[in-house]
Amino acid sequence: MSKPRYTSQRYLLADFASTLFPLDTTQVLVTHFPDALSEFVDNCLNQDVRVEFPSQQRCYAAKHELFLRRTVKLDPAAEWFLYDVVYRNRNSFRNDHRSTRKSFGYRFDGGRPEPASIAYGAFKFAVFMAEVSHEHTLCTDVATYFNAIYHHDITKMVRNLGWPDADSTALGKFLRHINAGRSQDCLPHGLHPSKVLGAEFLRFVDDSASLKSARIVRFMDDIHLFDDSRETLHTDLLTLQELLGQRGLSLNTAKTHEDSACSPEIADEIREIKAGLLKARRRTIAGRYADDGSSDGDDEELTQEEIDFLLKLISSTDVEEADAELVLVLLRDQGEEVLPHMLRHLSRFPGLSKNLYTFVRFSEPLPDLDARLLEHLRWKAPATEFQLFWLTKIATDFLRDSARLGEILITAYQHPNATALTKAKVLEVPEDRFGLPDLRNEQLRSGGSNWLAWAAAAGARDEDPASRNHLFKYFRNASPMNELVSRCISQLR
Repeated sequence: MSKPRYTSQRYLLADFASTLFPLDTTQVLVTHFPDALSEFVDNCLNQDVRVEFPSQQRCYAAKHELFLRRTVKLDPAAEWFLYDVVYRNRNSFRNDHRSTRKSFGYRFDGGRPEPASIAYGAFKFAVFMAEVSHEHTLCTDVATYFNAIYHHDITKMVRNLGWPDADSTALGKFLRHINAGRSQDCLPHGLHPSKVLGAEFLRFVDDSASLKSARIVRFMDDIHLFDDSRETLHTDLLTLQELLGQRGLSLNTAKTHEDSACSPEIADEIREIKAGLLKARRRTIAGRYADDGSSDGDDEELTQEEIDFLLKLISSTDVEEADAELVLVLLRDQGEEVLPHMLRHLSRFPGLSKNLYTFVRFSEPLPDLDARLLEHLRWKAPATEFQLFWLTKIATDFLRDSARLGEILITAYQHPNATALTKAKVLEVPEDRFGLPDLRNEQLRSGGSNWLAWAAAAGARDEDPASRNHLFKYFRNASPMNELVSRCISQLR
């Protein structure tokens, strides 16, 4: 039997779990109503129809420690458009044409996105081989890269790639509308098609004849230059800044290093253990996260020394974020011991909330997960939007049979730091307990056209059709997007 044809729909659904704020409302609409989404997008792009992509929900994902990444959460139709237009033009993104200038990641191979773990492994190997072959190394990256890209530069790039005029014009209109007309900070974070565009945009670095380094290796905006002459690297550093400056970009000075600072020597026994664990991490991730997001069951076997080392790391009050992430990847069989420490560290490392979700997903059922989650949500420590969203998603995906589920959902919904996306994660749960129907009805009657309203409509998908559709009569009148969501949800039952 032949495999099903890979399509824009499968592309979005395969990447869905990897995004920063995966709301099931989008998944439901893309799974069941791709034609309706395409029709809505066509109306947004049709000058004769007074429908436009609405400006999008501003949100903040986590970066390192307490630093935030400013982005937007796209509505279902906008997200569908971005995946569809990039997938339709996937053949325009070409491979490297010079062996001494190599870029990795966020391409298509055989009509499908290349797994990021495989691409990153190839990148690290290329860096290693270049370090062996050349005396000197300079590594750097672009400061706040996605937030600094100018949307006209993106549309110019896709035209140069040979996109049809209709698609390049549509992408420009989309970027302008979702960002309320602002020309910068327009490319949404965390979505594979955005990463494809972002990786391709820096192709000018690979192609520049002005850069003289013997070898250049790049993964997105992580750029490594290699040469036997330090002077050549210094000259290229200045040239690189000029090339970036022409596009309104600059380098991250804190992440610009030469030689050993790019790749620290492993000098002692502790570092040797950690080096082995980092290799195990790469192998585990490559095996565990296949295209369908499932585990192949072939995780890396650790020695007792390595397990003890990781448990000591996570129990430390001053553990580093990278070490905590390492524990979450490799110690799923020690979930009962890891979980209490990890929850305590989330106040310092909210970016690990998504890693914690994956840890819970691949671990054996964790006793007292519901109690510990509820205790953490009631804790007075600062909590970010990203952290609250992923803790709520842990509850909705893994604690549906818990007697504490209602308390967890309402506590998350009423949390002082809860934003529209955290509340939407609660509202879209198709549950008739815990007072959720009343919360949904409040949003459906409010006249709003936002994630709270759309998630409330999606959460009502299992309710009695007569009462649900009565509410939808008022909800759908607020906006074309509301009409789309209500029309689709009404057909589910």
